[in-house]
Amino acid sequence: MQALKIDFETASDVDLKARGVYNYMRSPLTRPLFAWWQIGDGPLYYWHPSQPCPPAIVAHIKNGGYVKAHNAGFERLLMQLVLTPRYGWPTIRTEQFICTAATAAALSLPRDLAGLGDALGLAIKKNKDGWRLIRLFSLPRPPREGEDPAGVYFNTPDELPEDWKKFQDYGRDDVIVEADADTRMVPLRTECQDAYWRSERINDRGIRIDVRSAIAAIKLAGEAKLRLNNAMKEATGGAVTECTQVKALTEWVESQGVTMVSAAKADIEDLLECDDLPERVRRAVELRQEAAKTSVSKLSTFLERAGDDHRVRGAFLFRAAGTGRYSSTGAQMHNLPRPRKEFGDAHLDLRTLFSTIREGDPDRLRAVYGDDLGKPLWLLSDAIRGFLWAAPGHELLVADYAGIEGAVAAWFAGEDWKVKAMFDLIDNPALPDLYRRAAAGIFNTTPDLLTKKDPRRQVGKVSELSLQYQGGVGAFRSMARNYSLKIDPVFEPVWEAAGEERRERATKRYDECLARNEITTQQLTKREWIAAELVKLGWRETHPAIVAAWKLLENAMFQAVMYPGEVATVLKSKYVVRHGFLWCMLPSGRCLAYGAPRISAVEVPWADKTQEPEQREKKDTVTVIGTVQVGEKSVRMRYALYGGLAFENIVQAIALDLLENGIMQAEKHEYPVIGHVHDEIITEVPKGWGDVAQFEELICELPGWADGLPLTASGWRGKRYRKD
Repeated sequence: MQALKIDFETASDVDLKARGVYNYMRSPLTRPLFAWWQIGDGPLYYWHPSQPCPPAIVAHIKNGGYVKAHNAGFERLLMQLVLTPRYGWPTIRTEQFICTAATAAALSLPRDLAGLGDALGLAIKKNKDGWRLIRLFSLPRPPREGEDPAGVYFNTPDELPEDWKKFQDYGRDDVIVEADADTRMVPLRTECQDAYWRSERINDRGIRIDVRSAIAAIKLAGEAKLRLNNAMKEATGGAVTECTQVKALTEWVESQGVTMVSAAKADIEDLLECDDLPERVRRAVELRQEAAKTSVSKLSTFLERAGDDHRVRGAFLFRAAGTGRYSSTGAQMHNLPRPRKEFGDAHLDLRTLFSTIREGDPDRLRAVYGDDLGKPLWLLSDAIRGFLWAAPGHELLVADYAGIEGAVAAWFAGEDWKVKAMFDLIDNPALPDLYRRAAAGIFNTTPDLLTKKDPRRQVGKVSELSLQYQGGVGAFRSMARNYSLKIDPVFEPVWEAAGEERRERATKRYDECLARNEITTQQLTKREWIAAELVKLGWRETHPAIVAAWKLLENAMFQAVMYPGEVATVLKSKYVVRHGFLWCMLPSGRCLAYGAPRISAVEVPWADKTQEPEQREKKDTVTVIGTVQVGEKSVRMRYALYGGLAFENIVQAIALDLLENGIMQAEKHEYPVIGHVHDEIITEVPKGWGDVAQFEELICELPGWADGLPLTASGWRGKRYRKD
């Protein structure tokens, strides 16, 4: 059956970007302005809300036909929440919608229609005048003289006939662009389309917010910030009047004879470790550190996005990355701050904590939890997850896959000793964990001689998280900063543990990188740099199969691009070039797509930066076009697909396949999923219903393609969401 392709233009008093599509559609003032539609390759038709639903659309929906739209969630909710109850359109199921934005994202193409049209070279592009027209007709205008200032008013077609005609043309062009783009894209495979529908149902359920506590916390945070600003003004003699005045603070600190690199978290931590820091400077920097907990602003977003039933809906974006992994939008559930270690160690009674928060008094928090743990902004940041809670009579039942990327990497690459160690840990959790095992390889000892509290374990943890994807000194430094691991103290033990040959390699490499003026030699002292390099060498020596996998993948990709149409099999994946893409088939059968592959001469990482760019050493490498994160922006560009990056993509994609399998198993066993944060599945069940151990087991049921993969999960249940 051919699909209905449709695009609506609407008007509403609700700010779509700020409050989200669910609140937008539930407003009684939200209404369709017009739509353009076609079935299959048939004629393009115009619909106006003064008309009934076109008979062809009625028949199509009632016969179970598919509806294709770009960012189809908007059209779906408009039809289900507005057109059916208010305009008499037929009831339509979620499973009838196909989203061409999700299709584009799965091919590593831009999600936005304008970017997609450019990437595909479409003859008709999205009208760039669209946003001006939307502002004219879709958003409320200011009240005019004589109108009620509290009223909601919109421009009408009669008032602006020429712009209205342009707006109609804009809507028509969108349908044409969407339809043209659809014919040029490979549709989602059946399993992925099923996952999309599950994702839409998860978004429909939403996550409940503790609104009363959130309102109290925002008030409390405002009072705390006011006190911190007053203290900052006093500490700096009026030179800095607010803790947010980073430039003024930096200048004041410099005027006190102290160098302040930046106000970034890691740099402030480094500065506060100085023993000779003047007391006034220490006080001012500590105030900045305390006030920098901006995560409390999330509570305002939670409240804006919450519906009348206090549930935030639409927080999860399907196929957000080229690997297929999800992200979170609006309320941003995926970047909730990690609580301080002291918060976790305190085993706080969350009922008491939130009762105290509701009092709205910073002094009360300090009185109950002490001057350190009870710092209001920090404690609210620690507790941010707890503002998500279950409905009355229900509990959250949550499970998190344990070390899933490490497990997938070892299984995929054939790092057999590590796979066995993981299975041993599953059978006997008392055995040394993988961070201790990694540290043992780095420090030339045995895991049983490293306790869980041994500081060397933290080095093992940072190495596991930073070096698996061909990372080096720079990657280790970045991850160490994330986990507040100081590298200088690592030097002595790692140097002592290293053999002569490893020491010579590390020292020689430092000298080479220093001569090439590499940035890491400026960011780290010589001791720190060599310590990080020794950690890297130790980790790689204990992971020979993973290290070999990087080169194997690189060679297979090169082979596939050199000989289009020929399949290059490598480890548990396959590469082939067809239809303008380099495809990587995963063990699940799902494919990753890389656009416009070719062999290019690319500057090698070890090129001498003191030379002119055209003189630097280059290497023939597979390059592709895709979306790359540059700072805080996503940029579409050509980039090198080296072995470590290909390995990372595959590992994270397999982890996504396992997560989606776990979500499917949860739903099949009547555990309604309301969210997922990275590798964690969140369900909401009636109080006392279900079983944590059973839930852990069922989400770890492996599909046939993942046989032999050491997958395990750790779960809990409770009223409020938390970091377990």
